[in-house]
Amino acid sequence: MPLHPRPVEGLLVVDFSALWAGPLCAHLLGLAGARVVKVETPDRPDGARRGNPDFYRLLHGGHESVVLDPTTTGGRRALALLVGAADIVIEASRPRALTRFGLDAGAAVASGTTWVSITAAGRSANRVGFGDDLAAAAGLVAYGSDDVPLFVGDALAEP
Repeated sequence: MPLHPRPVEGLLVVDFSALWAGPLCAHLLGLAGARVVKVETPDRPDGARRGNPDFYRLLHGGHESVVLDPTTTGGRRALALLVGAADIVIEASRPRALTRFGLDAGAAVASGTTWVSITAAGRSANRVGFGDDLAAAAGLVAYGSDDVPLFVGDALAEP
């Protein structure tokens, strides 16, 4: 059965991700016409905020930004309302973080939301993965003349 692309214009994208891969996904959806809302928590702002401000602005330019506290009733309610209204949710969280937020990806998907999980070891794993880990897992490690694996770069596989 042929795939028929669905327009992105006007869709609501809720972006819980940080650093690089998820924000790049949100950025591309924003360029295609989606409304993107970047969500951070008070105790875990996006790590990219500590880096080059131009890079952060590049990835998040034109996006709305909210800080919501999942440890409060109001914060959890706001998160639930935002996710309930979303057409697409992007996250790179371990399962316990989503539970802490009071979010249920399965229920959101069942209601028609597209849920994008960017994880190192799948949605059921509690393992954290970074670019170096993913580069090795994706085969982006070279071998030296002595057949010993050789690190070739940082975060090559992440985006």
